Amino acid sequence: MTYKTILIPLFVGLLLVTITPAFAQQTQTKSEQKQAQELAKEKAAANELRLSDADALRTSTKADAKRTKQKAKEAKRIDKEAANAAKQAKRAAKMEAKAQRNRSDADRQAKKAAKATKKSNAN
Repeated sequence: MTYKTILIPLFVGLLLVTITPAFAQQTQTKSEQKQAQELAKEKAAANELRLSDADALRTSTKADAKRTKQKAKEAKRIDKEAANAAKQAKRAAKMEAKAQRNRSDADRQAKKAAKATKKSNAN
């Protein structure tokens, strides 16, 4: 029983001693309030600047991506045209070779015909 009567006031006193400085420190002076307001304004301005920079970066990145996409599309078109031109050149080369063979065959046949005509005229 005596411990209760001693301990309760001791704890209450200890609690009051620890809480009192906390309450005393919570009140701010006018200069501290002004500093806090200025700090808040600076933070808000910095945040606004950072947001505008991020927006500008996003916009420029979007424009760069669009330009890159257009360039890739153009490169793909050019590549396709080059592939088609190569196919046509290959086809033309084959046809030219075939025409050359046909001409040489025709020349040989013409020579044979000329020889045969010469021979038959000689007889």
